[in-house]
Amino acid sequence: MLSPAHLTGCFRALLLLGAGVGVVLLLGPFQGLERSVGLSDAAAHGIAFYLLTVGLFLSAPKWRRTDLALVAAGLAIVSEVAQALAGRGADPVDLLFDLTGVCAAIAPGLAERLRHHARAHPNLSFRAIRLVNRRLR
Repeated sequence: MLSPAHLTGCFRALLLLGAGVGVVLLLGPFQGLERSVGLSDAAAHGIAFYLLTVGLFLSAPKWRRTDLALVAAGLAIVSEVAQALAGRGADPVDLLFDLTGVCAAIAPGLAERLRHHARAHPNLSFRAIRLVNRRLR
């Protein structure tokens, strides 16, 4: 029988495989490879970190989305430093698009949370909502 735990395990395996491929592509001698599939460097970075962030969301369901997004953002910084150490050069524009991919992944969840607050507590301030929320006490 298929269960959420089975799917989570599959997503973890895919995340590890994708992370391995990502490390090879980021640190290997593959500069310009994204152009051969019709992507700009910026788009490739944004898509890669969007997929990484979504993969983290699916692989670690007990973690908060914002914490996982911070992990992805940290990995973006580490990847740029690793590229500099590998002789490929760190590019702040690449980091910007890495972080854009992370933000694109977390935005739908934040929008849904805002929609929930608008339905459940339409007239409360965010401070009051925080006090009402039992999880945040």
